[in-house]
Amino acid sequence: MYKGFLVKGFIVAALFFLIVGGRVFYLQRSHFMTAEGYYAEGNWKLAVREYDTAMHFYTPLSPYVERSAQRLWQIGEMFEQEERFDWANIAYSSIRSSFYASRSLYTPGKDWIKKCDEKIAGLNVRILIREGSVRPEDAASEKARHLYAMNVDRAPRPLWAALAVAGFFGWIGSVIFIIFKGFAHGKTSMRHALYGAASFALSFSVWVLALLRA
Repeated sequence: MYKGFLVKGFIVAALFFLIVGGRVFYLQRSHFMTAEGYYAEGNWKLAVREYDTAMHFYTPLSPYVERSAQRLWQIGEMFEQEERFDWANIAYSSIRSSFYASRSLYTPGKDWIKKCDEKIAGLNVRILIREGSVRPEDAASEKARHLYAMNVDRAPRPLWAALAVAGFFGWIGSVIFIIFKGFAHGKTSMRHALYGAASFALSFSVWVLALLRA
């Protein structure tokens, strides 16, 4: 009995992740191809926006994440050579923020983040020197201060992150249990329905709490 339920639950979960994963990959590719069009036209503002959006639809091992990061890096270096430091900063920051936005139990793109931290800190100092807010002889110490602020670890707490994942699967599984056991064969089983509802309430509460604490 429970073996059949587990099989059905596995099939539903597999279909769910297949549909969601396929949709995410499609959107990622769509935004990347749109960005490539803007890149070819030299429309840097919209190109940065679309590459950034493509990276936010993060999926592990996707080629479009890496290619988007490479394009943003190229745009950043181009603006840096033209001494348009604010625009270069936007391009580098897009890479950094996109990877941070995709973190869960681990942080993807750590090498990219490290490279962007160096670029952003250096650009911030050059902007401040240009504005007269920092003396050139204080550049090294000012850059170290910016790097220290950016390198503070704000990663999610692993335990709470794991509980968030467990709570998510718990309330999804509870819904599946209610559908297949609480209302099986056109009949209502109050015992199974109550078990499922209690499990749903508990799992959903754990999920929300863990998201707030992670």
